[in-house]
Amino acid sequence: MSRAGIVLCGGRSSRMGRSKAWLPWRGVPLLRFVVGVLTEAADEVLVVAAPDLDIPSVPARRIDDRQPGLGPLAGIREGLCEMKSASAYITGTDAPWLSADVVQHLLAYDEPVAPVTDGVVQTLAAVYPKRGAEIAADLLARGRRRPLDLLEALDYRRLDPFELPDGFAPETLNTPAEYLRAVRHNEPSATATLEFLGRARLILGERQREVPIGTLGELLRHTEPKLDLLPNGVLTREFRVTLDGHDFVQDPATPIGPGERVVVIDASVGG
Repeated sequence: MSRAGIVLCGGRSSRMGRSKAWLPWRGVPLLRFVVGVLTEAADEVLVVAAPDLDIPSVPARRIDDRQPGLGPLAGIREGLCEMKSASAYITGTDAPWLSADVVQHLLAYDEPVAPVTDGVVQTLAAVYPKRGAEIAADLLARGRRRPLDLLEALDYRRLDPFELPDGFAPETLNTPAEYLRAVRHNEPSATATLEFLGRARLILGERQREVPIGTLGELLRHTEPKLDLLPNGVLTREFRVTLDGHDFVQDPATPIGPGERVVVIDASVGG
């Protein structure tokens, strides 16, 4: 009997300040890492995302969430409806400690299951059957949006910690601090690149420099005292900053991961 892995890409990642799917993790975007783990453990992998959400290319089938504003239960419905398998392990994008052994262990149950840690049901580290798609649609129609409502309607089995395999870690990444702490744990010497164009290069007398990862604000502090890009803690209007040369960023709290390139350009050139 075939088994699937489903990744919910989530919404705007407002607490993180940028798309979690693109966060560098172990040398690849985080979504690509999660899909890679699921590919080892499942027969098919699906990624559910809002139609307008830009995500990295991955070896998985993308499914558009028709109602992204309704939260994860709507994404679960979409994935279960579109998959060909009998059941699926469902996770969010921000699962940095996901392992194929854990996914395979949970998929081996012939019933809906969900781990319970510290009294919390891990609804996005759980197994749902395909028949849950219709039940989820009915719940949403009645204004019930919690994945736990679906698990309860499916009469799921709770898995206590002693029933879980070694390596199960439900921790997710919701804030810049959580992400940077996780990366520093894996790569204590991780760095990003600051690149300078135009007047910034003239003022600093260099084209680029390698700096430790951190928030955008922490990285830009490395240009002081010659160039103060954050007077009063806010990005100056004289310059603009892009991430890897395409996405403009200005919130000093934005996390910058390993290998990423922060480019400082004149505001008049950046538009």
